[in-house]
Amino acid sequence: MLPDNIGLLIWDMDGVLFYVRDSYRRAIVESVQYYFSDLIGLSLKKPLMDAEDTQKFKYLEGFNDDWKLTYACVLCFLADLAKDRSLPKTDNPTDLVGMRRALKELRGSALGWEPETDLNKITRKIKSCGKGLDGTQLALSELYGADALTQAGRFWYTDLIKRIFQELYLGEKLYRMKYSEDAMFFHGPGFIRDEKPLLSADKLEKLSKNLYMGIASGRERFEAEYSLKMHGLDRFFPADLIISSEEVRHGKPDPESLVLCRKRMMGKYAIMEGKTSAAYVGDSVDDVRASKNAGFYSIGVLSASSIELDRIRLRREFVSLGCDLIVEDAGEIVNLLS
Repeated sequence: MLPDNIGLLIWDMDGVLFYVRDSYRRAIVESVQYYFSDLIGLSLKKPLMDAEDTQKFKYLEGFNDDWKLTYACVLCFLADLAKDRSLPKTDNPTDLVGMRRALKELRGSALGWEPETDLNKITRKIKSCGKGLDGTQLALSELYGADALTQAGRFWYTDLIKRIFQELYLGEKLYRMKYSEDAMFFHGPGFIRDEKPLLSADKLEKLSKNLYMGIASGRERFEAEYSLKMHGLDRFFPADLIISSEEVRHGKPDPESLVLCRKRMMGKYAIMEGKTSAAYVGDSVDDVRASKNAGFYSIGVLSASSIELDRIRLRREFVSLGCDLIVEDAGEIVNLLS
């Protein structure tokens, strides 16, 4: 049973309201592959990574943002590529055309590369070195050497990686709708269309009758509102109570988005300070950390992965962070209403 003083229920989206293995996680995996197979032009014998590999980063602090997670993965493979080679010099291109040309020029030096990138080893090292991209760079420097990291950095184009990711995730039509320009790399429907709700409208209806609800998500507003509307869940979440990444300066585990959502909910429903408390529902260590940092009741959800060993590990991470409540899926919250 939820504590009696909980009146505000704030949600993360990915892995909580929506199953994103076939959308965001797939966009991570295929963006990394595209970077090496299509942009550099390498004939790789097997995929560089799979959806399960993305979860290795989600256990760490600083990877709530899937763009940053994708940047980190590309850098890991570039460092592996550079460890025993001399890569060509670049003129530090700042435009997409120049970046693509530099990556094509890299192909000759990269031929014959057989990836030996151990993401388990790398993520363990990142955890001991720091968090997010800073921790990734320090870990790679220690594992591969400072020279390999420097060489890899010359071909690490985060703007280009983000462009590929967004085109894959949104698809040609939605990309044009959002950015007012044509897709450059991917032409077809986006992976966003393959997202599936993890919580039924009936359960959300019951929850909304007992609790005020809002969203604090690392998504941008365009994607958040599109997915909610596509699945008919937008009626449970007023647009002004959806806090997206554009509205805050700091992403999770910083509590800024959670605190802002709570503030808007208190104002919208004329709730006096001290009369009710907030709970946050998330599926990553950054979500639980953000909830703790905000002083919220934390609910950790294990439904982001279908792999039992991943769920066991995630549960251990939640326990170590002092998560107040751990559930297999968000639907269980309905059964905890008093």
